[in-house]
Amino acid sequence: MKIKSKFAIYNIIMLITPILLIGVISVCFVLIFILKFPVEELNISRPSMFDPYVFSQAVGEFFKSNPSAIFYVVLWLTICVLLVVLSTTVATRLMTKSIEHSINDLARAADYIRADNLDFEVMGSEYDEIDTLCNNFDMMRKELKRAREREKYMKKERNMLLANISHDLKTPITSIKGYVEGIQDGIADTPEKMKRYLDTIHTKAEVIDDLVNNLSVFSKLELSRLTFEFKEGDINSFMRDFVDDYRLDLEKNGIKLETDIPTDEVIVRMDYEKMSRVFSNLIDNAVKYRSEDNPALSVSTMCSDGGVYVNISDNGIGIEENELKNVFEGFYRVDSSRSIKGSGLGLGIAKQIVEKHGGKIWLKSDGLGKGTTAVVFLPKI
Repeated sequence: MKIKSKFAIYNIIMLITPILLIGVISVCFVLIFILKFPVEELNISRPSMFDPYVFSQAVGEFFKSNPSAIFYVVLWLTICVLLVVLSTTVATRLMTKSIEHSINDLARAADYIRADNLDFEVMGSEYDEIDTLCNNFDMMRKELKRAREREKYMKKERNMLLANISHDLKTPITSIKGYVEGIQDGIADTPEKMKRYLDTIHTKAEVIDDLVNNLSVFSKLELSRLTFEFKEGDINSFMRDFVDDYRLDLEKNGIKLETDIPTDEVIVRMDYEKMSRVFSNLIDNAVKYRSEDNPALSVSTMCSDGGVYVNISDNGIGIEENELKNVFEGFYRVDSSRSIKGSGLGLGIAKQIVEKHGGKIWLKSDGLGKGTTAVVFLPKI
């Protein structure tokens, strides 16, 4: 029920109740007058009752001869006033009490939130307006609780990331130091050994460079300091060239590659370098989390009225449905991938880059062991 309707009902009650009570009291007082006083002394004919002067003169003469009747009139007026005040007070109190209860609940909820206690529930109200406010307040509480839990989780993830980064940096650095010391000590005493040592040092240095580069790009995106150089180009031609660059590496990893990229020209506006990073990350993930048996990867594009969809699908380890909404958050790694090295920054970087292009990116998976499809949508010009 709306507060306005409730107020209308109580106003009607406050109006009718005293009228009814005053009517009853008045009847009682009339009977008392008839039984106690000689009202026939008024001696007013019916036509004279409508003459104010005659009527007032007759009433005055009656009260002069019966002064005790004045007491009953005053008593009647006093009771009428008290009935009006009492009925109004009771109706107002009943109305305000129900509203105060809901307001007190909201005030108590605000105190709980101020005290960082979000483990409570805001009850509804019989009044539509206050019930909406209570529901919105409870939704805000739930959002705050989820945000706090998310913050705790992300803090834990950041700590884990720092530990992983420290480990990921320490491992290649230790390896580089070992090989450098081997060279210094003359262990690499043949050209073949020297080349192997230097190649290993170079590989480990690239691992460190990739990790530091990801951290740098992610931080710049978070701070909106990464610059973009947008150019118009054919996304289908871009994807064909991009996949061809990966074809040999995929074959080396025993991954079967399938493509379905039309020859039609679809012009989009993009930063070639940044989008290369996005698609490289998606393909690297497909390789990293590939299936042990007959790994396969497919890349396709599909044009629509609004833009183009780029699909990169694999038959790898898959992702649980409840994890799909979190994978694009920085530092986040799904449970099934924690045993595989990685910083958890790649998809977070990809999401922000795609959004800077006015596009969207999402993952689809039917569950663990059922592969994953990454979808990138870019608007056409």
